Formats: sequence, C-alpha cells, structure tokens
Amino acid sequence: MMAEIEIEEAKKEDFDEIVRFQMGLADYHKRINPEYFKSGREREEQIKKWLRKFFLKKRNNRKILIAKANGKAVGFFMGSIHKAHPYCKEEKIGEISVAFIDEKFRRRGIGKMLFEEMIKWFKKRKIKLVEVIVASKNNIGISAWEKYGFREIKKTMKLNL
Repeated sequence: MMAEIEIEEAKKEDFDEIVRFQMGLADYHKRINPEYFKSGREREEQIKKWLRKFFLKKRNNRKILIAKANGKAVGFFMGSIHKAHPYCKEEKIGEISVAFIDEKFRRRGIGKMLFEEMIKWFKKRKIKLVEVIVASKNNIGISAWEKYGFREIKKTMKLNL
C-alpha cells in the first residue's frame, strides 16, 4: 500500500528531521567527492546554525517545504528569493538551495510534488527564473533537475592551492 504523501510548510517541530536530512545529503556529497565536501558529522553544528537562521529570519523570501508519508518526514526542499547578479536579465531570482528525499522513498514522485509546490510559491511571488546548484559529480541530482526542465548555464570551477 502506498503511503499518503502530504506536502506542507516546515514548522519549528520539523527542525531535527531537516537536520537529519541535511546531514544525509552532506554524507552523500562526501561519498561522491571526498576531496571537496565534509560529512554530516563534520558539519553538524554549521548545519544547525544555518538552518536556525533560515527558520528564524523573515520568511517572506524563504520557504522550507517538507514531505510527510503518513505523518513521518521523508524529504524536504528549501527555496529562497534574492536579488539577481548584475549580469542577469531578471532583477530577482528564485533558488532551490537544498533538496533531499529519504532513500527509501525515492522514485515515488515525492521530489516532483515538492518541486511543483515550490514552483507555485515562486510564481505567486512573480519569479520568472529559478536556479539550482548541483555538484558536478551528483549524477542523481543532475538527472532529476534535468527531468524538471533545468539546463546548465554556467560552471563553477576550482583550483587547489
């Protein structure tokens, strides 16, 4: 039997679950590129501090959506609206900064549900351009974002000194 999925705005009570997901995402990134990323344990306090700030700041330009299956958190998306870079045609852009679905609940359309709800929020706020940053070795993420219609427009490159 398929669990009933609900998408809702995250509340302060969801904080610990979002930290757990964020740490899982950090662990995944460390596995795919250990020379660049820290694990969840290495970043736990940073993650908590960053999320607290996200939760506490004025929420009109920030949104955290959480997916729940029969009341249990199974994934989330974080989005924000900010002033665009001077080289961009749009004045404001939306950004999906974090997206994570629990492994046991992937490939069930939950990410798509979260994505569609986030897009509704951006449209309501009259945002015409949404960006997402995805690690170049994150083939799962790249594939998902491409499926939602995202296309590469720039690359971030690094040089170790």
